Amino acid sequence: MREFFSDKTFKAKKLLLLSKFILVAALLIFFIPLIILPFYNHPFADDYFCGYYLNSKSLLSYQLFIYQNWGGRFAATFTGSLFAYHNFLYGHYYMHSLFLLGLNCTSTFFLTNVFCKWVLDIELKFSTRLLFTFLFVALEICSLPQPSTYLFWFSSAVTYHLPVTFIEIEIALCILLHYNSFKYVAYVLLPLLVFIIAGFNELFIITQLFLFIALAWLKWHKKFSIFFFICLIALSLSSALVLFAPGNQVRSHEIASKSFFTGSIACIYHCAETMWYIFKNPLFWFSAIFVLIYGGQVFKNHSPAVFIQKLYASKWQVIFFVAIVLIVMMALPVAALKGGIIPDRYVNAVVAFMLILLLLFFLVMGINIRSAFISQIKKSFAYLLLAIGLLCNNYVVDAYKSLIIAPVYCSILNEREAVLKQAAISNKVAIVKNYDVALSNLIQTKYSSTSLTYQQLIQQKPPLLFFEDDLATEASILVLKNYYKLDSIKVQEH
Repeated sequence: MREFFSDKTFKAKKLLLLSKFILVAALLIFFIPLIILPFYNHPFADDYFCGYYLNSKSLLSYQLFIYQNWGGRFAATFTGSLFAYHNFLYGHYYMHSLFLLGLNCTSTFFLTNVFCKWVLDIELKFSTRLLFTFLFVALEICSLPQPSTYLFWFSSAVTYHLPVTFIEIEIALCILLHYNSFKYVAYVLLPLLVFIIAGFNELFIITQLFLFIALAWLKWHKKFSIFFFICLIALSLSSALVLFAPGNQVRSHEIASKSFFTGSIACIYHCAETMWYIFKNPLFWFSAIFVLIYGGQVFKNHSPAVFIQKLYASKWQVIFFVAIVLIVMMALPVAALKGGIIPDRYVNAVVAFMLILLLLFFLVMGINIRSAFISQIKKSFAYLLLAIGLLCNNYVVDAYKSLIIAPVYCSILNEREAVLKQAAISNKVAIVKNYDVALSNLIQTKYSSTSLTYQQLIQQKPPLLFFEDDLATEASILVLKNYYKLDSIKVQEH
């Protein structure tokens, strides 16, 4: 009998090892395109806007110009101008995607470490913490409505992706401060982070406001009342700089007003849209179940932290709070757009925050799950489900389709940039092909001998790289003309 159970345990361990291997392989399949695609990427018209003005203005005068004429997002403006200074961005456009992906993984890993050690009171192996980190980043990416603007379009990525990573660091520092670990580091960094994060976008003002409301509800502010007050002052000052910038009024005059009814429908639509992007993703449900049961196993062996217990005791209030957060996140930009539709790049960041809140809720609900993952086989099944969730989503299809089409896309943009640069040197008039014409010519020449199936595939735009053709609108053509200092740009459309 002992030999029978010993053999069964051995087989279960082999199955667990195999399932871990499959999960790691799935993660590699998931992340490889994100490492390769940036090297085929090219700037969009809005990216050249910054470079054009920096060629004629100093770094400081550019900040003032944008603040007075365009908008108050001073942190995003400053960060963008640092990349574009001396045209560094345009020769190294791949760098921001790799940098943001690396920073996202780093901030998630930091938050995971802090949360596990100080809140859950468990010591996980380095490989397990790393696995959880990559799983969450993967979940975030494949839940996004528009990954292209979150990772690959510089102007949008700096405004919405970068502050998400800072928010994760901010949450981790709040936990460290509460548990008196590295509190002096937190004392210095937290007010600075609060001020900077709010300067990226109005969304992050809302996010931090709700974060402080949550901390006050948990009564963390009583322990650090003076410091809490300093952080609120930092948030207030930064918010005032963003919201009362003269450039906001300039842009606001260009927006047509809609009715209150239209704005309300837009808000409801965006709330439902956000949850749909999350709930349609199988990886979210597999991750939620994993967190629910894993949390139950953790709480079985350790007493939950006080704030976890309070969250569980007030779980219906927590659900109401999450719903309010989502509604406010959507209502304010709809109001700012005078009842208009919010762009997907904004919804990207909202999805990222909602994922954190929802997974925390499932973890808290795991308090009542007391018999989870007892056997090696159940662990193996969980890993296999996560691997399936990683591979069975739209992102993987778009990523590998983009990998196939990316060399063609890169060739077209390289040719266009070469024509614009040559025209800047010679006759100041550039004759360039729009994307469809250039693609048709390329297929008839370079790819004429390839299979019909491949030709049909590359006639599509790469989903993760292509946002819009810079020659499609007069505004984007004007930006290119100003950046390259051309007299005119003539677009060949046939």
